This record gives sequence, C-alpha cells and structure tokens, in this order.
Amino acid sequence: MALYMRKLHSVSGIFSHLQYFVQMKINLKKFFHISITEEEQQQTIDSIVSGIQFKGMNLWVLIFAIFIASLGLNVNSTAVIIGAMLISPLMGPIIGMGLSIGITDFDY
Repeated sequence: MALYMRKLHSVSGIFSHLQYFVQMKINLKKFFHISITEEEQQQTIDSIVSGIQFKGMNLWVLIFAIFIASLGLNVNSTAVIIGAMLISPLMGPIIGMGLSIGITDFDY
C-alpha cells in the first residue's frame, strides 16, 4: 500500500510540475507577443535598406576605418584594429543581408 501511495504521489507531483510549465509557457507567450502592423514592418524594412548602400558619409567612414585598421596592423596593435572595426559602417550591409535572407527577398 505504501509503494502505491508513493507512486501516486510522484505521479501527482509530475502532473503539478507539468501544469506549472504549461502555465509558464502561456505567460511567456503573452509577455513576448509582438503585434506589428504592415506599416511598421515597411518602416523597419525601409530603415534597414537605407543603411545598406555605401554612399556619401558611409563611404568616407569606411575609407577612414580601413586606414585606421591598416595602421593598427602595421604597428601590431589589437586595440587599434578593434577600434577600426567599431567605427566601420559594415553593420548596415550585414543587417541588410540578414533581412534579405529572413524575408527571402534577394533584391536588396
């Protein structure tokens, strides 16, 4: 009889844990639910697309970042190379590539 009660207690404990995880999953879905309109989605796409091309200021910043990285390579300075990576405007094209893969539109 004691073995039966122990098994029953362990089964009810597992069931209560499952209920807890199901409730936690529901609460997390409610918390992280993001509803976005088509207009907001288009604004996001437009802002990412505007940073993809190397024109004007982005091109000059890239040229100077290349110069600084070359200088860092010549003096064997890791800090200067990392600084050049931080100021380089390469994040726009990388995010644009991720966007085009994510929405399967390779025209960008």
